[in-house]
Amino acid sequence: FMFINDLEQCQWIRQKFETPGVMKFTLEEKRTLLARMVRSTRFEEFLQKKWSAEKRFGLEGCESLIPALKTIIDKSSEKGVENVIMGMPHRGRLNVLANVIRKELEQIFCQFDSRLEAADEGSGDVKYHLGMYHRRINRVTDRNITLSLVANPSHLEAVDPVVQGKTKADQFYCGDTDGNRVMSILLHGDAAFAGQGIVYETFHLSDLPSYTTHGTVHVVVNNQVTSGNQQRV
Repeated sequence: FMFINDLEQCQWIRQKFETPGVMKFTLEEKRTLLARMVRSTRFEEFLQKKWSAEKRFGLEGCESLIPALKTIIDKSSEKGVENVIMGMPHRGRLNVLANVIRKELEQIFCQFDSRLEAADEGSGDVKYHLGMYHRRINRVTDRNITLSLVANPSHLEAVDPVVQGKTKADQFYCGDTDGNRVMSILLHGDAAFAGQGIVYETFHLSDLPSYTTHGTVHVVVNNQVTSGNQQRV
């Protein structure tokens, strides 16, 4: 919003969205964020150096997405969430698979190099369409959490209603009537989120009793907007 020339409008948005003191972290929290940021950055640097000619939809310019997602998951786990279902476009998917879902790196790398042997046969689809399901211990909360990244086609936002349906189904079958144990996270590009299309059509179902998932976290990612060395997520 900083491109808006009207100072009064900027201040209104800032007061609505930027809570004073929210960016004050303990030393341990700073170390955790730094470690996650380094993992995110180094992953992109390695792929760029090793397979520079491969199409991979890298996260350069928005590496802060990884610590942001992991913090959302940590806080959700603290509140009792046991299952997080995510949907996202291509941009940054490999990084999310590696550093958030914790897909084995050798499984990711063998998709770049045909000489490497994959641990599983796979679907034959391109690497930035594939999803992942993984149950593990959250290191911050020491609680079990299941992370799902839903596979999606080239139509970037087609996955949105699929994620909502999967979330609703999991809530139904585990008896989660208030959305306290199963939640969804949707990632969007800035242009796709603002456009009138499947994103808003999905929004329109958000409060219907038979469709609601009791809230979704939406993360809008734009790696083209920078201010100094700050990435926008």
